[in-house]
Amino acid sequence: MNSEISDVNIKPIQHPYWEDLPWADPYVSITPDVLHQLYQGVIKHLISWVKEACGAAELDARCRRMPPNHQIHHFAKGISSLSKVTGREHADIARILLGLVLNIPLKNGASSGKLVRAIRGLLDFLYLAQYPMHSTYTLKKLDDALKLFHDNKDIFIELGIRTNFNIPKLHYL
Repeated sequence: MNSEISDVNIKPIQHPYWEDLPWADPYVSITPDVLHQLYQGVIKHLISWVKEACGAAELDARCRRMPPNHQIHHFAKGISSLSKVTGREHADIARILLGLVLNIPLKNGASSGKLVRAIRGLLDFLYLAQYPMHSTYTLKKLDDALKLFHDNKDIFIELGIRTNFNIPKLHYL
């Protein structure tokens, strides 16, 4: 182990400064960052997978057919050609993403049911994670949402979009 650590120029810490402090645990103080970990991390991946699963043209056509709404950005040109997407735009895309993929034809002719359930699981997790405070009930709902995603994420492997899910921001959930 020490040789592996020294190979990447990391020096091991034998006695961290907090080991004798009774209520200090830096791992407890690390809080999730909704913008960078969820919107620009997980949701960014999810949007690219959906584009590949459904085709950019179909996804953009569905965006154009969405009725204008005062609360949500209307992507009149679609979402497939967007670059340098802000956190706000990711949030707006997340608001319409589930509606865009309902009954969408997939490349291999498969049913979109597993895709919808996988997306719903991640979106439910995203919105529940933003609660200012959690109870036993909401923590259970977070677990349920994550389980829904994990139970259905293999649709991305079946469609040839992913070969695995070794994505650090996804593991952090």
